Amino acid sequence: MKMNKAWRYLQELLIFRLIYPVLLQYINNHLITLTDEMEKDKRENNIPILEYEYQQLPFLKFIYSVLFNYLHNNLITRANLLEQCQAENNLYQLKYEEIVQLKPAISYQKIPAAFTDRQGKFEFTNPFAAVVKNVELLGIYGIGFTEDKNIILETALDRVDCLEHTAISTLREGFSFQYITPVGNLDNIDLACSLVNYWSHLYAHWIYEALTRLEVLEYYVQKTGKKPILIIDKNPPPWKIRTLELMGYGAEDYIEWNGYRANVNELVVCSKRREGGRISIKACHWVRERILSNVERYANPNLPLNPKIFISRRKANARRILNEEEVINTLAKRDFVPYIIEDLDFADQVKLFAQAKFIVAPHGGGVTNIIFAENLTLIELFGQKISHFYYTVAQGLGFDYGCMFCEAKNEDIMIDCGELTRIVDKMTKIRI
Repeated sequence: MKMNKAWRYLQELLIFRLIYPVLLQYINNHLITLTDEMEKDKRENNIPILEYEYQQLPFLKFIYSVLFNYLHNNLITRANLLEQCQAENNLYQLKYEEIVQLKPAISYQKIPAAFTDRQGKFEFTNPFAAVVKNVELLGIYGIGFTEDKNIILETALDRVDCLEHTAISTLREGFSFQYITPVGNLDNIDLACSLVNYWSHLYAHWIYEALTRLEVLEYYVQKTGKKPILIIDKNPPPWKIRTLELMGYGAEDYIEWNGYRANVNELVVCSKRREGGRISIKACHWVRERILSNVERYANPNLPLNPKIFISRRKANARRILNEEEVINTLAKRDFVPYIIEDLDFADQVKLFAQAKFIVAPHGGGVTNIIFAENLTLIELFGQKISHFYYTVAQGLGFDYGCMFCEAKNEDIMIDCGELTRIVDKMTKIRI
């Protein structure tokens, strides 16, 4: 047993603190060329494809395999975490049943497997807050290591592939003396809940995978009388601060992650509320109600509102509609008004979507805000990238969901306005 523990300490030291940070930073800076294809992949996929790197540097596959083997052999899975914390009487679970039933999407075109595979009934597990003592958070995304140098998978979104890419991104940052600083010189946090992970800087993932965790965190606070400090990403954008304000969390309730290393005496690990590619609808309703209860304090009272909305991506880097003016003119005949989400404060986005009844939008982060709507009809426009994400959200929330698969022009989209009018009219009839 002692030998196993000593071996884990040695592996963690060599892989995460000494050899691999130097090795992967050198490879990334000097041996890998970032191609246009790789840049596109980074924009379009939250989990980049490693094959592009292997094509340039075949032996990198072996280097990563050693890293991945280490990660896989030192995991605390969700099942392990629940068992351990229950035995220690450090587990707090919300006890309620949640089942979602996803109906087929509506389209004049063939629905891809990404959608049909998620149709039908799905039952969620009970959300939980698990308290783990003496945790070390490490690297830019705060990977959680226990005292025994096991890795808490829930700190990497409870996904092994996310953990692998979290580790790669962390190690590519290179060596830091912070990684080998004596424990006594580190930031020491008494009681905390980390919302930092590989995707926490992305708007949709923050709303659906960070804010939704606060429901069970507040249950823990209610049961124990203790309030953990939140750890959030370093240099958070204004929209992220505003989301916390609307959730009732002020500057005194969170700290920014230092990007390197910290000890947490008690880390409250709150379960991710997304399972099997489906988001907890109860968690969505909880976030919606909390934010709507505070939105009028921050929203613009003179914001022009229209219940029929077209979301423009003209300021985005990808999935822009190349014939957008034609689309806007076509939709104007059906009383739709265009909005550029980037031009609105988060509170105004909430207010806009809360009154929306019909939305047409290309796939992208702006569609995230359907969480604040009620009795909505959504038509999602796809080009090259097809994702089931908002289909599962919209269907779970009981909305009418239609989709249109359009001509891709590289990363952008050309819309057939005749077909768009056709599906808008079809969805209007369904709504009536």
